[in-house]
Amino acid sequence: MISINLLPGEYRKSEATPIARFLSIVIGAVVVTTSLVIYGYVHYSQLRGAQDLFEATEQIYTNKKMEADVSLALQAEINAYEARRKAITEVARNRILHSKKLDEFLQVIHAGGEASSAYTVWLNNLSIKPARETRAKGGATTGGTLSFSGFSETTQFSRVTNLRDALKGNKTFYDDFKAISRPVFKAQQWDDGLEPSSAGKFSFELTFKPLGWASEDKSKKAK
Repeated sequence: MISINLLPGEYRKSEATPIARFLSIVIGAVVVTTSLVIYGYVHYSQLRGAQDLFEATEQIYTNKKMEADVSLALQAEINAYEARRKAITEVARNRILHSKKLDEFLQVIHAGGEASSAYTVWLNNLSIKPARETRAKGGATTGGTLSFSGFSETTQFSRVTNLRDALKGNKTFYDDFKAISRPVFKAQQWDDGLEPSSAGKFSFELTFKPLGWASEDKSKKAK
């Protein structure tokens, strides 16, 4: 049977939306809404937290790197000072303080001026020759020499031998030497009317031990 509705459109009964289309619209709306909710949760909650954690971790790394750079710079400075200290120690170990030796030497000479002394001498020349490096294996074999000459109070040869014994007997002074020469001695007379009219002219040469001998002895004793 064919049914024709002749009523105007505004008076006609609206047709219902097909159930399949309605379900499709509802499901689509739910999917879109759910996607928006998930996006908002991830973007504004989880992603923001991860970004904050990343920034905090990056800041910690930056701070630690700065501390590490400062520590490395301090360590490099410590190493430089340690190397400098070792170099200074090595230089001090392998040299002779001539000013100290001269002071010790003059103390021995000055003791000769005492009334009870076995010698009284006056110096007219003193020279020091430093160690010289050689091309031979082992380098310099001595630390140089100390030479001096002068006059003794009398022409007695025993006066200068007493001086020699005094120099060798003074451990503080003689410890840096390995040998002292026999005295070159000559009795000398003057007829100028001045006192003394005679004296013993003499000269000595002392040979220093090799540079660094003290540290080598300590190393041997340690073994």
